[in-house]
Amino acid sequence: MPPILLIFVFLFSCGDSVETKLIVEWQGTDESIILNKDGSWVFTIGDFVLLTPEEGVIVENMIWAVDDTQDPVHLDCMVYLRQIGSGMKRRLILPLILRFLGQNKIQIRTIFEPSNESTTTPSTLYMGKRPTGFETEPDDQMTLIRQ
Repeated sequence: MPPILLIFVFLFSCGDSVETKLIVEWQGTDESIILNKDGSWVFTIGDFVLLTPEEGVIVENMIWAVDDTQDPVHLDCMVYLRQIGSGMKRRLILPLILRFLGQNKIQIRTIFEPSNESTTTPSTLYMGKRPTGFETEPDDQMTLIRQ
């Protein structure tokens, strides 16, 4: 095998995964998302923290997952909730797409349109629709910079 090809294969295999590249705080004009190594996440828009639980509900877990086999990349921010009285469990999913605009800049998009699609155990509520692509200037698209 030619040495130049070996160098290329080595360099290509050393690249960080999409998941590893996302673990950081991303800041936009009025919004931010923090994706932690342990899988937890925080999303804020202005002074509003997304998914602040209502009274009588406990947040059991908040995790994020990325699927880089999709084009554009899929990012799901999930929250597992339990009602205190009944013990009923729910899962909320915020389905996003994302793309890298450089080493330190990403764009994410979702369509904030609550859905009453439900699955079985635990029941699942989608807090938006996953777009199929990015638009030129939609309101539901955010450009974020690595902090």
